[in-house]
Amino acid sequence: MDTLQLIKNQLLELIQGIESHSTNQTEIIVLTYHTEKSFELLAWLKAQQSYPQFYLNFRDKMQKIVALGKVRTFSSLTAAQNFLQHSNVPLLGGLTFYSQAEFFLPRILLTEQANKLTIQLFVDQANSLSEEICQLLNILNTFTKTTALEPINQSIRLLGKKADQQQWCDWVESALVAIRQGILSKVVLANETLFEAEKNLNAVDFLAESEHANFGCYHFLFAEDQQKIFVGSTPERLYHRQGQQLHTEALAGTALRSEDEHFNRSQSDWLLHDEKNTYENQLVAEGLKQSLAPYATSIRLSEPELKPLRLVQHLKRNIFVQLVPDCRDDLCLQTIHPTAAVAGLPKQSAVEFLQKTENFDRCHYAGTLGIMEKSQAEFCVTIRCAFIENNKIRVFAGAGIVEGSIPLLEWQEIERKALGLISLLQEEQ
Repeated sequence: MDTLQLIKNQLLELIQGIESHSTNQTEIIVLTYHTEKSFELLAWLKAQQSYPQFYLNFRDKMQKIVALGKVRTFSSLTAAQNFLQHSNVPLLGGLTFYSQAEFFLPRILLTEQANKLTIQLFVDQANSLSEEICQLLNILNTFTKTTALEPINQSIRLLGKKADQQQWCDWVESALVAIRQGILSKVVLANETLFEAEKNLNAVDFLAESEHANFGCYHFLFAEDQQKIFVGSTPERLYHRQGQQLHTEALAGTALRSEDEHFNRSQSDWLLHDEKNTYENQLVAEGLKQSLAPYATSIRLSEPELKPLRLVQHLKRNIFVQLVPDCRDDLCLQTIHPTAAVAGLPKQSAVEFLQKTENFDRCHYAGTLGIMEKSQAEFCVTIRCAFIENNKIRVFAGAGIVEGSIPLLEWQEIERKALGLISLLQEEQ
């Protein structure tokens, strides 16, 4: 008997004994199974048919999570937080760029850490127990299935960009006018590029390619259904919280990378000393510090360092915060998101400028996804991402505009950033 069948049998035994867990009708029953055995989570996810689907491979630790189905959903950040205060369970999801909340308690959650696997099944006692069991069994119907991951080897053609080079440069000029007038000190303008594949593209295969190629990143997938799937590989953490200790970062300022190490060292030295890039990073760091100051007993900023990626490198400053005792994740998310790295400063003015200027809906681009529990939480910033809708792929990239920005150079920067995902499509143009 193979590993997946053995695990499924153990899960079925847990479900059969579910009535012994029944307590308060408002509580969530959690059935937990631990095993030393593991399997390829993305290959497993590719074979599953239940939605929503959620996957997150964490950037700085050997941990992956994958979830299917939903027990409860929350479109209010406050409601999600209040639920957590009374339930010792995790919520997955996050905020769109314009702060619309989307959180859910999954039906099944798999956590892989250090080659150990924990599987949790969730049952809502507020509903019919027989219906809840039926939902679990439906998911377990395909539990033993995996589908081999395959390379992306079809041709892709460019359909167009929401803003062409001239229009996007005009946006930058408008931003520079607002900066000179003192309305803004920074704003992050983005663009959307649309591609078409010759046949439907499998989002899990796409993410697996990105996970293999793009090191030093969070890798994520979020799908409400099979028609529209959000995937990406982002270098940026929004924050990690353990108890009242919070770690966030300023990731801003960009230079090129290549396979030439001499070139990379030259670009690194330039990036560390370039006035425009160090100023941009400083703005993000100071913006985070000022936002968090009312909710912190101490804040410590590190010196700038380099964050190397496959095609670009960034300036990064770590920010360590001791939160006041009553500061919860709903407040942290509202305070930090969107950061100056994806929106600008002052935050509200930058967001209003983007709403008036950009000609596309950011939706989850430059939003945040992660996991939130009572004792800890971790969220990434959803950049370097794409929506996959059958054979259509929408890719996003942005650049921070400050005093001294040169429109054409900023255009070249967003083209380089988008290349991190676009290059995986093996386009033939």
